[in-house]
Amino acid sequence: MTVVVDASVVVAGLASADATGRWAESLLAGGPLAAPHLMPVEAASILHRAELAGEISADAASLAHADLGRLRVEYFPYDAFARRIWELRSPGLAAPPGPASSGADNPAETLDYSFKQQVEMLQMESDRRENQARTALAEGREDLALAALQQRAALQGRLNDLRAKITGSGLGQKEVGERVGRAGLTSYEAWYVALAEFLGAKLATLDATLVLVPGPRCGFCLPPPPAA
Repeated sequence: MTVVVDASVVVAGLASADATGRWAESLLAGGPLAAPHLMPVEAASILHRAELAGEISADAASLAHADLGRLRVEYFPYDAFARRIWELRSPGLAAPPGPASSGADNPAETLDYSFKQQVEMLQMESDRRENQARTALAEGREDLALAALQQRAALQGRLNDLRAKITGSGLGQKEVGERVGRAGLTSYEAWYVALAEFLGAKLATLDATLVLVPGPRCGFCLPPPPAA
């Protein structure tokens, strides 16, 4: 069965060696894939940003970009889905007449896992940069230490933003879900959703908050939680 893959899943499958990367890689190798025709551009941009941030090496980014060009994906244009994409920008217009089918057994639990996973990954990367800075200072390489500390500061900013989504303003998980629902989808997210609806397929994504947005009439394929 065809799976619609977004850029986050593609990049994870091509450039990540962790459990999420292995899950994404199995999806990319598992069957027919579909995506909006601009997906490779977004994936290339993610790889570029990761390289600039020092999250992956230049060689790894180049290899992943080459593999991106070899992926067997059926690409679809915007025009055929423009009307549905425009509807999905507004939760009120997009909501189906009956109960929405998100494809997730427990959206709240999925959202909670997604936040925790992202926080853990960012914290590990931040700690790694701090260790790099200490090692560089011990070796007298102040330039490398400064670069590592700058990267750590950027990671800490992302960590703070992520934590603020739940705790920064006293928000609980329910309130975060309600805010996500009111915000609806961006036009680009809606493009993926509209394509999945048209194909009767699931949308594979790393963004668990999408399952809380009212309106989509497709299921979602999310990475499984880590084994206990």
